[in-house]
Amino acid sequence: MKTVLLMVAFMVFVAVAGSARADVTMAYFYADDCAVCDELQPFMEELENLSYVTIESYKISSDPYRPNENDSLLADISYAYHSVDNVPMVFLANQWFYFGVEGQMELTKEKLLATVDELKEYEVESPIKDGKLQYPKPVSVLLVYNTSKHERVADAVSALEENISFVRIATLDIRYPENRSVFAHLPQSKTPMAFIGEQNYSLDNLSYLVESAAKYEKIGIDFPAAYEEKPICILFFYKSTCSSCLSVKAKLETLAGKYPLEITEYDIIESKNNDLLLAYYDSYNITRSHNTNIFIGDRYFYSESQLHEVEKIIKAHLGTGLECPEAGEANAEKLLEGYTLLTVILGGLLDGINPCAFATLVFFIAYLERARKEAIIPIGLSFSAGIYICYLMIGIGLLEFMNVVRQTVSLYLYFGVGVMALILGVFSIVDFFSIRRGRAAVLQLPLFLKKRRGRIIRHITEDKKITVLALIALAVGFAISALEFACTGQVLIPVITVIQGATSLRAVAVLYLVIYTALFILPLLILLALFHVGYSSTRIGEMQKRSYGYAKLFIGIFLLSLGIIMLLYFFGFISLHYAFG
Repeated sequence: MKTVLLMVAFMVFVAVAGSARADVTMAYFYADDCAVCDELQPFMEELENLSYVTIESYKISSDPYRPNENDSLLADISYAYHSVDNVPMVFLANQWFYFGVEGQMELTKEKLLATVDELKEYEVESPIKDGKLQYPKPVSVLLVYNTSKHERVADAVSALEENISFVRIATLDIRYPENRSVFAHLPQSKTPMAFIGEQNYSLDNLSYLVESAAKYEKIGIDFPAAYEEKPICILFFYKSTCSSCLSVKAKLETLAGKYPLEITEYDIIESKNNDLLLAYYDSYNITRSHNTNIFIGDRYFYSESQLHEVEKIIKAHLGTGLECPEAGEANAEKLLEGYTLLTVILGGLLDGINPCAFATLVFFIAYLERARKEAIIPIGLSFSAGIYICYLMIGIGLLEFMNVVRQTVSLYLYFGVGVMALILGVFSIVDFFSIRRGRAAVLQLPLFLKKRRGRIIRHITEDKKITVLALIALAVGFAISALEFACTGQVLIPVITVIQGATSLRAVAVLYLVIYTALFILPLLILLALFHVGYSSTRIGEMQKRSYGYAKLFIGIFLLSLGIIMLLYFFGFISLHYAFG
């Protein structure tokens, strides 16, 4: 019987509405495998037959693991309307109609028909245009008062917020000269007063004010033309590879459609944006990093669940606006603090005791035993300087290369280097156990490079003057450092990736490399000093053999740690700033 009555009502509705001239456009979301959608389809087709009704249909995916663009659109519009996120769903002006509640379909149809009938005299545009939300539109109410006369508008604000679903309230205190100039262009009346559109209302009768505002609740209304909203600045730092970050980004864009927001976005995959985020962390005393970061006024938020708090702050500043928060300077001294410097120090020392580098100096010293004692220090220092210069140049070259590559492969650089560090770390630890069992290490300088290294050293240690030997040693140190990079680079490359992720300041990055390389040659200088005070090359070689396995172990642990941290960063669990800097 109820269905028959609804059909009769619909026919009467069509007949009465036939003369309507305005267009009423709605958005309809449905799915192919939705039984309720199939049941609703005849009603939607009849509704669309009305000359002034336009229905824009959006089919969502039936597979939750393969969503289409309409799925995210439904999520965004549901968030904006504070509605359920399901189908079948109709959005019309500021209203939403969900037909999936059991036993409520006919009642929901009646409500939709009544709303269409109510809105038929208006030009109601689509809730969605070019993928952007046009609705919901708030009922914009301007409250004008004068605190110098002890006038207050708090009761009016509460009454409007409690009774109007989509309301945007701006307050204008004409105590201040800049607000009096706006007031001068509004229809004059005594304060306090409210403006809804161009119409003004006294605050003496709040019930009438709420009733008047409710007339626009379904379609919304703008502020009076003389009033220009003050923008509210939001700084949004996010990671573009993070799905939850993109969800927050979409919801902020939805809020920007409702409020006068100026949102500045920073993708923290870029080093310069990471550095800026670090500066804001310092200013706001944030001690833990997040992939999603929202700065508004003096407040900080990091979670999608906190967006309702963000909206409260926006509403509280609609009349006054909010300027962009400022951050302190992220100077080089601050960037050098923390774990980046510790990583550089540990990496340099461990790379310096790398058996590849150690064996070269011991081999070199063995040939120097034939030279005069006074020649050992200048030749050894020249040799070490050659290694230092070459290694530093290699480091700077790799840093520049990674800066270029990062612009194209971005985050995947950390994945590749992280996996490489894990593999090398595992092999280094395997080498530790192999050495303890008397077996050969897997990670070592290839035999042909070892032979070439030996030939070079034998050639330059022939009987020559000290000055000549020192110059040759400088060149040979440079050449051997390049040859050994095939072995020593297993530590340098991950450390350079850390440096590059920790700062975009080139001077700071080079300073890290200067420190790293100095620590890399420190063990060589210590061995040189031991030889100078009387230790033989045989004794130094025995020391090197005893420490060989443990050097592999420590390097393996270091590489595994770096690899794990880089992969955690790649998968979005941590920020490199708080892992390394």
